[in-house]
Amino acid sequence: MGIGIGIIEWILLLALLLFFILPAAHVILSSRSHGGAKFGWVIGILVFSWVAYAAFLIITQPVKDAQIVQKSNSH
Repeated sequence: MGIGIGIIEWILLLALLLFFILPAAHVILSSRSHGGAKFGWVIGILVFSWVAYAAFLIITQPVKDAQIVQKSNSH
């Protein structure tokens, strides 16, 4: 009967960390934004979590779509 953390608590702690870390990690590794914009998205995600992450996915374009748009605008 110790005061230590049991396996259930470790699993819950890991799940909570993943829940909050995964969106920020995806933004950091993503090529959808760069520089200061990426920093702003990470801060927004750390503060507002999944709501900001959903906005990031909706607002930013994947790189291949952005390249297609640039090619069509250059003609």
